[in-house]
Amino acid sequence: MKVILRRFTSIIFLFLFVTGISCTNYQFEQYFLPEAEKDVIGECDLLDISYDSTISQILQQNCTACHNNNSAAAGYNYEDYDLALLSVRDGSLLGTIDNESGFSPMPPGNTLDSCSIEKIRTWIVNLDQDSIPVDTIPDIEIVSNCDPDTVYFQNTILPLVVSSCATTGCHDQDSHKDGIILTDYSSILRTGKINPGDSEFFESLTDDDDDLMPPPPNQPLTDDQILLINQWILQGAQDNACNDGCDTTNVTFAETIWPVMQKYCTGCHSTASPGGGITISSYGDLVTLAGNGSLMGSVRFESGYSNMPTNQQLSECNINLLQKWINDGFTE
Repeated sequence: MKVILRRFTSIIFLFLFVTGISCTNYQFEQYFLPEAEKDVIGECDLLDISYDSTISQILQQNCTACHNNNSAAAGYNYEDYDLALLSVRDGSLLGTIDNESGFSPMPPGNTLDSCSIEKIRTWIVNLDQDSIPVDTIPDIEIVSNCDPDTVYFQNTILPLVVSSCATTGCHDQDSHKDGIILTDYSSILRTGKINPGDSEFFESLTDDDDDLMPPPPNQPLTDDQILLINQWILQGAQDNACNDGCDTTNVTFAETIWPVMQKYCTGCHSTASPGGGITISSYGDLVTLAGNGSLMGSVRFESGYSNMPTNQQLSECNINLLQKWINDGFTE
């Protein structure tokens, strides 16, 4: 029987070679070995794969130094079974170890051996799909107490100013270009340029000459954003805030995530001025950043990632919205 099998596989291999079809040794044997022999490929035993006996050891040796209870890089914790399942559901576990497009290769600077990858793949394929959690962010709806006719500094104005003006090389704490810092309410008022009815700050946002802010090639504020700043100034330029709610029941890119990006991120990461070489100008850009873990690593201020936004961490609500969008499969 084995002699016949060897002759059969040799014929198939010759056919693949002649026709130009290529596949790995694992793929070849998975396709053409009898069912009874698929559990042992080469020297890789795929029998009785479980999280406790097999997968946890692979993750412990290669992943948990960064993804653990104390430092869950990019939001993934491989020391906990239920949390590890989250990376199975969103495809990031296989995506990173298989070096798939849109995922950062993991472990960084190294690759898992083929047998370990096949063991993880076998474990995932055999998982009870009902055991995989949908997400860890419950659907909640906190009702807003914001007045729709009021522009709030902490909710709207500060994020816009920080993203567009208080950036490296311009008006952050370290650069303070022209002696101006625009990182908080006190520093903004200290400029003396915020005056209802005669605001130099507002004029700089609409100037047609060299005084235009933000200066080219940085992305200028939109007409709607400029209007909001003007309304805030006319309403007294107060240091006000409100609870604008946190509805996680229907998180989509267009309605939920992109407005957050426009408020906090696109000022530094536009196509014209990609801070740190990172562009956030489209759905595809953000899916890539979410897929490779850098989005959540940065907004959570985790070790190994650049803190983003640099001068103001996102609220817990916005971080949860981003994580839920990722967990739900990047709904457009």
